[in-house]
Amino acid sequence: MKAFGVAWDAWRTTHGGAGAVAARQPPRLQALVAHARTHSGFYAEHYRGVPDGPVSLAALPSLPAVSKAELMARFDEWVTDPRLTRTGVSAFVADPANIGRDLFGEYVVFTTSGSTAEPALLIQDRRAMAVMFGLTYARSAGVLPPGLLLRVLGRGARQAAVFATGGHFVSTVMFERRLRAHPVRRRYSRFFSVLDPLPELVANLNEFQPVLLGTYASALSVLIGEQEAGRLNIHPLVISSGGELLLPSVRQRAREVFGCTVTETYNASEATPLSLPCRVGNLHLNTDWYLVEPIDASGEVVPAGQRSDSLLLTNLANYVQPLIRYEMGDSVVIGADPCPCGSPLPTVTPEGRTDELLKLPAREGGEVVLIPMAIATVVEETPGVLRYQILQTAPAGLTIRFDEDASSDRSTVWTEVNRRLTGFIAAQGAGPVTIELADQRPEVNSRNGKLRHVVRAIRR
Repeated sequence: MKAFGVAWDAWRTTHGGAGAVAARQPPRLQALVAHARTHSGFYAEHYRGVPDGPVSLAALPSLPAVSKAELMARFDEWVTDPRLTRTGVSAFVADPANIGRDLFGEYVVFTTSGSTAEPALLIQDRRAMAVMFGLTYARSAGVLPPGLLLRVLGRGARQAAVFATGGHFVSTVMFERRLRAHPVRRRYSRFFSVLDPLPELVANLNEFQPVLLGTYASALSVLIGEQEAGRLNIHPLVISSGGELLLPSVRQRAREVFGCTVTETYNASEATPLSLPCRVGNLHLNTDWYLVEPIDASGEVVPAGQRSDSLLLTNLANYVQPLIRYEMGDSVVIGADPCPCGSPLPTVTPEGRTDELLKLPAREGGEVVLIPMAIATVVEETPGVLRYQILQTAPAGLTIRFDEDASSDRSTVWTEVNRRLTGFIAAQGAGPVTIELADQRPEVNSRNGKLRHVVRAIRR
């Protein structure tokens, strides 16, 4: 399967209407389930009570759902290539030099955050990558008006990505993978880390002058403030926000302050691109390749137009690490009405992550703003940390909750978390900060099972 073939099929599917989308789902589902039952020891056992034979869309709920923790606990039996083991893949992602490299020369590896459980190790095979690229090629075209696209090209199409570094995250891996394949892109594509001190990040963006800017919603909020204050002086034509919920107020402020088009993405490491924006700004699920079931707290499917408590995902493209009715924990609303853009693909409105900006006293007066994804990455990438929460409980005080993995000593992990956080906060220009370990463990949202990683909880 090649990306061009996927793109051509995706274009025909979109223009073929709802019937074309529906026609492609059953054979892809049946092929995936048959492959999983035959080649994955986990699914062979998991479906032991399910009758053999093709699985129709109507019968999809008869397949028992799976969770991240369940699959990770049986990683070696889950994957369909015996060369892939949890020990081997963990060793691969532990080496930063492997970011952007393919495992065994054929598999792309991502890691997730621990928002619902322990981080997952995700393997993408050639089929999954072809679908990723093909859908993006076919359904991103036309989102920007022709006049704007010409302006982007006329200004050199310089692209800046401002995301977390230090791990095999989707944004980091895919960006570095493109640069490895086409080194010439380094002239007009730059990756900036949200972990860098804000003045350094601002200076680098001012020097590069991106035409296209991609970042987290919380980082965008900080950059808006820097632009308003006159410290940041960039003039992008398009800003794309992803990874966190983009509030309408932040989107509007970005449009006004930067004077540009602002788009949003909703994706998952397990399925990219799960959705893509259309020309009117709505997000459309790519349901010809990714089946979604919005469910309530009892596991029942909720109708279109109602907010779900969680979401089950079936990735029809990935055969090496099958995801069939995989619970993501995301709260979403699937649109009940057709989109004005004319696409037959359903719209989706995600609730997304709602981590908060933390503000600490600066060494030289004023305050330092910490981007949630940046400080979260510092803790998340500490060896031994399974789940975590960072709470600001005083103007200059943080409290950390975390679960350690079974093979780690809690006091040793805490010492390293404290050391990394202290160094990171000092590098941001903050004054002395008290960092304490909480007796409590991380607490998830009882409604949707999601874990807020960064919370401003100053007692008044």
